[in-house]
Amino acid sequence: MLNHIKHHRLWIGITLVVSVLFSISLYSVTRTNVEYITPRYGEIIESIYGLGKVKTHNFHDIKLGIMSTVQELYVREGDQVKKGDKLLRLEGNTLFYAPFSGTVTLIAYRELQPVFPQQTILRLEDLSNKYIEVSLEQQGALRVEKSQTVRVIFESVRGEILRGKVDSIFPRNEEFLVHVNVDNLATQILPGMTADVAIEVGRKDKALLVPLSAISSGQVRILRDKKRKVIALKIGVIDGNWAEVVDGDIEEDDLIIVQKSKP
Repeated sequence: MLNHIKHHRLWIGITLVVSVLFSISLYSVTRTNVEYITPRYGEIIESIYGLGKVKTHNFHDIKLGIMSTVQELYVREGDQVKKGDKLLRLEGNTLFYAPFSGTVTLIAYRELQPVFPQQTILRLEDLSNKYIEVSLEQQGALRVEKSQTVRVIFESVRGEILRGKVDSIFPRNEEFLVHVNVDNLATQILPGMTADVAIEVGRKDKALLVPLSAISSGQVRILRDKKRKVIALKIGVIDGNWAEVVDGDIEEDDLIIVQKSKP
């Protein structure tokens, strides 16, 4: 009988130890899966992002309406020419001159080759007058307006942020295109190069901000006076990490509960 009692007490002790260890482990897991972040006041910028391509405002393509033959070329690809310089001569002694100063960026036919109608023979571009074209989805295009500020980053020159302005927005073949004029676009940045573009569509200088990752279905969980609460929010400007609180019972001393992402 005595042995039975000792055996029973031993199992009770083991069960209590296991329960305590399980509770500590569960508490530890719960603690490590969340973090607490206080709301803050600060500047927030909402942007529409896209991939832009450098293009030139001024270019000139030489094309024909009838078949002909290239008799003589006066330039090569990459040549810089001045307005009025000779470019090429076709059959029948037809001469073509540069309508503006620029760079020859394409010669599609060689001397004595036949030229087919409506095919580009030569292209001249003014590389000093460039812009960036961005294609946007409909939702983003609805937020874009002329003169909005644009940040531009070229992958090859990371760390340098160029500034520009939206020059125009328009549709083309069911695409929504934005043309951006950029200040001080370097000469080594050439047509066809791509850049990451961020168009600023909203800005607040002093906004109450909460972590975007803490918001779920328009609500956040907070810790206030050692008690957990669920608060409904109305959100305004959003950037990649923070959201502006337009309406909601959020105080500066609250601790916003943020679920950590899994590694």
